[in-house]
Amino acid sequence: MTSMVKALIYKDATTRILRVVCLLAMCWVSLVYTVALMPISLDASGTNPLTVESSTTLASQALVIIAAALAIIEINSGETAIAALLVGSRRRMAFSLMTAKVVSIVVVGLMLTMVNAIGNFIAYGHGVSGRLMIRYMMLVVMNGVAVLSLSLLAGNVLLGLSIYFLVPILLKPFIVYLVPAVSDLFYSSAIRSLADGALPLQNSLVSLVWLLVFLLAGYFINSRANP
Repeated sequence: MTSMVKALIYKDATTRILRVVCLLAMCWVSLVYTVALMPISLDASGTNPLTVESSTTLASQALVIIAAALAIIEINSGETAIAALLVGSRRRMAFSLMTAKVVSIVVVGLMLTMVNAIGNFIAYGHGVSGRLMIRYMMLVVMNGVAVLSLSLLAGNVLLGLSIYFLVPILLKPFIVYLVPAVSDLFYSSAIRSLADGALPLQNSLVSLVWLLVFLLAGYFINSRANP
């Protein structure tokens, strides 16, 4: 199984589209902190609207681009289905596939974490603290796994991205209106808690549960889709 995971990682790493989107992701993080340095304001105060938390949240969306590329590679490629036939086990192939994708997300996430730390230091003068790097790493991994799983589940990257961005905006107010107690249980709330650095036990558990849900969703759809 280890050799299978390595082969899947190599397949993704040698794809041109992934190299291009990695460059775009780094450009996105750089752009966020470039805007944070600009003397712009939405009111008469003259204060830049991008704070440390909002910049970190925006910069973490870089992994959305990476996850979308990984999903495109998988959806448009028939190699994984062929490998499942050779292996003879849909579940083992699905596990190997999700493991390889998550490893790719983590590796790229580490690279973007360093870029984010440099941008944060330049824009806000904060030192490269372990807490900030861990927080950003958790954000990018959660965003990446969420977009990847939703895209694979929908079978279409654009539909997966639409679910990721629009469901919290359109569906959350309606559900919270009916059941106010579930407001902090939404994925968007977990992301906001991570970005703010306020992560008590409840929010930590919510974040971990959502991460597990997305991982299981990706595993389930791949175990069903592969012949």
